Amino acid sequence: MPAYLVRSIDSHEIVGLLFADHPKSLARSVQEWTERDDCEYVELPAGGLVWAGSAVRVPMSPGIERSTDWTIPELPFASATLSETWLDVLYGYKPQLRWTKFRVRKGVPSAAAELPQPMHSAQVIPLRRPHA
Repeated sequence: MPAYLVRSIDSHEIVGLLFADHPKSLARSVQEWTERDDCEYVELPAGGLVWAGSAVRVPMSPGIERSTDWTIPELPFASATLSETWLDVLYGYKPQLRWTKFRVRKGVPSAAAELPQPMHSAQVIPLRRPHA
């Protein structure tokens, strides 16, 4: 399954490193986080996320089953890095890579159109059954 680097078209900010079996699946995954029509992607070469130094044992036991505080341990990404092949893409050492925009969805309003802002914060109104 290919891995993709997804970024914003305008600012070039990273959206994420995602795995998908097809660009359509990738588009659905990106849409979970941000507007996919504002993004572009590039397929990454073989590589991945690696732990060059100390690592943790997996599966990690959150321990919440035996604890009353329900604290889940932080994911161990501080000691992780990307493989050299992925870092080459991230730092722009592969200028021949071509970024691909997602296909624009039909019938979806343009991202350029401003969405209306809410006028007030939400308020819960209790409903009562009418007395018979």
